[in-house]
Amino acid sequence: MKKGLFLFLLFALIIAVVSLSGCLSMLTNDSNNSTEAENISDVLKIYELNIFVPMIAGQERVVESGTYFVNSDSSAVQVIRLISNQKEVSLLRDTNLFSFEAPGFTDIYFITAEDFENFTITREGIDMLLENPALANPDYTLRSARSSSTIEFEENFTGVLVYTLRPHMGSTSITVNDGAVAIQIILPDGLTTGNRIIGTASPNPDSFEEDEYGRNVLRWNNPLSSVSVNYYNENAPFYLLISFSALMGAVIAVYLWYRYQTKKLRRITRLIDDETSGFRKQK
Repeated sequence: MKKGLFLFLLFALIIAVVSLSGCLSMLTNDSNNSTEAENISDVLKIYELNIFVPMIAGQERVVESGTYFVNSDSSAVQVIRLISNQKEVSLLRDTNLFSFEAPGFTDIYFITAEDFENFTITREGIDMLLENPALANPDYTLRSARSSSTIEFEENFTGVLVYTLRPHMGSTSITVNDGAVAIQIILPDGLTTGNRIIGTASPNPDSFEEDEYGRNVLRWNNPLSSVSVNYYNENAPFYLLISFSALMGAVIAVYLWYRYQTKKLRRITRLIDDETSGFRKQK
């Protein structure tokens, strides 16, 4: 088989898998519908206040955790970040290799308990915050850069930071390396991970389950390194099988056509055996 034809078929397979699996996200994100929330009820319309409390060494412990919601078209990630007495907090990075600008951060808010003077990073404090959340207004500076973005407070802050990461290009992966001790990543209904060919999570999560909304929830109680999840459409393995079968069918068809043409040529050459034709009669 000619090399050029094989490369063409391989390229066609790649395009088919990416397109059919729904992994090709939007290259640009023009759907920034960010609005300024005036009170905590407006913020809770934007964010699901899901605070991850992990199990560490067999016991439930409140630590600086993060919950990361991937939206359905991979154009944004909503972050719920628990902070304990911090002056500076790192934000998620845009890991897309083809993006050379700093990512966009929108809908940045700070949440504490209504009785914020008695709020502490404990199980009781978290329950109090979830029962009676209130907006906080700390003085801060957002320093956004391609390699690393941070929020710097005028005074140490304790509470919950919520924000939305909007990368300039779509993605089929998320990498969390923002200092969170425990990590929870929630994939929307229709997206999953775990296939070694298409995408998986690294390191392996401590738990991988489906919540009541049909979303895949991955949790790391105390990872020793950054967490990365490559995700894909739930139908992608089926589409990959179809595409691979189509490619193999095309390869076999081309091979049979090549064999047929070779045999046909040999039959012709058997009929020619003279000094002028340049062919030698086949036995």
